[in-house]
Amino acid sequence: MVTGKNILFSATIAANCLLCFLLIFYDRLMVPSLLQVAGRAHPLFLHFPIVLFALFIGWIWIVPKQQFDSPQLFQNICKWLLLSTACTSAITALMGIFLSKELGYNQDSLQWHKWSGALISLLTFLWYIFYDQINKTKTSLAASSLLTTIILIIAGHQGASITHGDNFLLAPVSKDKMQKKVQLDEAVLFTDMVKPILDTKCVGCHNNKKAKGELIMETQRLLLKGGKNGALWDTTAPNLSLILQRIHLPEEERKHMPPNGKPQLNDQEVTILYNWIKRGANFKIKVTELEPTDTLRSIAENMFRSSDEGENYDFTAANEKTIQKLNTNYRAVYPLSRESPAIAVDFFGAALFKSEQLKSLLEIKTQLVSLYLNKMPVTDNDLQIIGQMTNLRNLNLSFSKITGNGLSSLEKLTHLKNLSLTNTSIKKTDIQKLASLKDLRHLYIWNSGLSIADAEMIRKKYPLLDIQTGMRTDTMFIKLNPPIVQNEEQIIDPPVKLKLKHYVPGTTIRYTLDGTEPDNVLSPIYDTQTLIKRQVLMKAKAFKQGWHESDIAQYQFYQATYKPDTVILLTPADSLFKGKGGKTLKDLEKGTLNFGDGKWLAFRKNDMECMLAFSKPVRPHIITISSLVNTGSLIFPPKRIQVWGGNDPKKLKLLYRIAPSQDTTLGAGYLIPYECEFNPLTVKFIKIVIEPVGKIPKQFVSPKNDTGWFFLDEIFVN
Repeated sequence: MVTGKNILFSATIAANCLLCFLLIFYDRLMVPSLLQVAGRAHPLFLHFPIVLFALFIGWIWIVPKQQFDSPQLFQNICKWLLLSTACTSAITALMGIFLSKELGYNQDSLQWHKWSGALISLLTFLWYIFYDQINKTKTSLAASSLLTTIILIIAGHQGASITHGDNFLLAPVSKDKMQKKVQLDEAVLFTDMVKPILDTKCVGCHNNKKAKGELIMETQRLLLKGGKNGALWDTTAPNLSLILQRIHLPEEERKHMPPNGKPQLNDQEVTILYNWIKRGANFKIKVTELEPTDTLRSIAENMFRSSDEGENYDFTAANEKTIQKLNTNYRAVYPLSRESPAIAVDFFGAALFKSEQLKSLLEIKTQLVSLYLNKMPVTDNDLQIIGQMTNLRNLNLSFSKITGNGLSSLEKLTHLKNLSLTNTSIKKTDIQKLASLKDLRHLYIWNSGLSIADAEMIRKKYPLLDIQTGMRTDTMFIKLNPPIVQNEEQIIDPPVKLKLKHYVPGTTIRYTLDGTEPDNVLSPIYDTQTLIKRQVLMKAKAFKQGWHESDIAQYQFYQATYKPDTVILLTPADSLFKGKGGKTLKDLEKGTLNFGDGKWLAFRKNDMECMLAFSKPVRPHIITISSLVNTGSLIFPPKRIQVWGGNDPKKLKLLYRIAPSQDTTLGAGYLIPYECEFNPLTVKFIKIVIEPVGKIPKQFVSPKNDTGWFFLDEIFVN
């Protein structure tokens, strides 16, 4: 027993000596792979000293000494617990030092955790050495217990903040962190739907203290900046967005996010992120600005009930077994909140819908306050069943088969406040049947059988009723979404058919191939036979009578008429982004907004100079340099571009020069081609010189860099 204690004592001395040595020379410390493995065991091993110290404190202060026949046995147990605490604390601190040298941790943020952890090790060991002196009086014992406990709490709190985000320990009781109840009318799409997902599932590993992959997700600016692998999203191709790619990887994959073992995103959270990115990743738009049929609007209506959510209902809660029985794969039945007796029901899967499923809800008709039947084949006859659910506050019948003839069945719904009849066949006379609904405040009749004039007449007759007809103002209709470009190829050889699509029936798509903005008169109408035969910037817009025209959808098609036999880099690319060297610029593999995909060359400290060599003379007249701009990641347009050509690499002629305009706004990344057009000339060699931007505006300067990057992935010769 003595031998074991001596071994443990010696190990503690050795561990603390090594700990002090590493703390002194911390800045010079290089951790080999084997010790990195030991470092990663830190989050697991740290529970041992915490538990042992808790046992020691409990033993010395709570367990009565009188029950021991031998006082020496009581003290031996105390000393064993304290020595074990000191030894495991030292090992834990050493592991923490090894782990802290990995990339992704803010060294300034680690200071408190590192020193408080080391102090626990030293304090508990000194306590063991001077155990008899400290335990002579209750004052010194209490002071030691209190001091060590406080430092342990500080170390644990700092460690939790590094791992899980700021103020992790006290977040549930902090006023500024407690989640407030948001009304639907006040909810902001990013702030109230997207950001909570990022805060709970992502920020724990991507904060200013623990920036895994050099990615911090705490502010809008840092989200737009992205990490070392590039921008987080691509609004033109949501499925290709880095954040969604990582989320959809199998959990066992190393790059899956959140990491295996961490809380994962549920289906609704993934849907929110995808649709937010798809509709432009807007940080300011309010939920009420979305169309009633928008997926995010539908989710929000369940997340943020209108002012009636806080309503005090005068009915009792339904039986839990009844709710469980009514829940199926095609119908969700759930309470509005834990404290509320009110129930909401959402239907899914139109092909499986039957009227009997509505009838079965009559078991909970008293508690049912929200019914979501969007895109369900509900008929006028089904309205007779719905009319029996007299406590309904919210009813969504959008895209259903009702004609309006059965709306009189809803006259008994005296509590109804929100009714959506978007994309149905109702007419002005049908709305009169809803006049008796005194509490009705919001009526959505977008794209229905009502004209604008009809809507205005109803507004005048019912001034308390907010009628949404699809108009943003009195003169502007709902805006169409941009056309969807379905082409997967960007480099055309041979010609390809242009593939455009729009999901709103009756929409006309017009396009241009000369970079101009399409209009509704002169621009050609898209059809499936439209061919792309050369390098062009295609722009398309959607038009429909009674709707506001869409924003522009654009797509750059590239062509490579002349393919160089060799591309020689005359100056080296940055070691972080060196692709496949010169081959990168002629492999016809376009890079994405994820500039860490290995398809990009980057330059910052020196000019980009390369030589394109052809085995036979070619006669080009335009050189296209495919590039990337992401101001949030300090990737800017170049300062200058020069194109030289000739048949002798030592006697080249200047063919073209340009100084591209700079982008000085902070925003998400985008792909951009720089076209250098000149008089046709027969050459065997083309030299391209590109000067990076150099010093960047002060608003972009980071502590590490004050010079900007230039990225390119292809050079096309035509």
